[in-house]
Amino acid sequence: MYKFLGGLIVGLFVGWAAGILSAPQSGRDTIESISERAIELKERAVRKTEQVCEDIVLDI
Repeated sequence: MYKFLGGLIVGLFVGWAAGILSAPQSGRDTIESISERAIELKERAVRKTEQVCEDIVLDI
């Protein structure tokens, strides 16, 4: 079990590093892009949550 978890962690790290190193843009640009996308996804999730809550309240 520990060998599997160790391999999983090492594999995740190696995959992450390979992805960052082979990205078509600089690391800083990649991080900014990921940050912007995360903010967009958060805002979208908040809007959906508000919509669902509103629908639940209207059904009551």
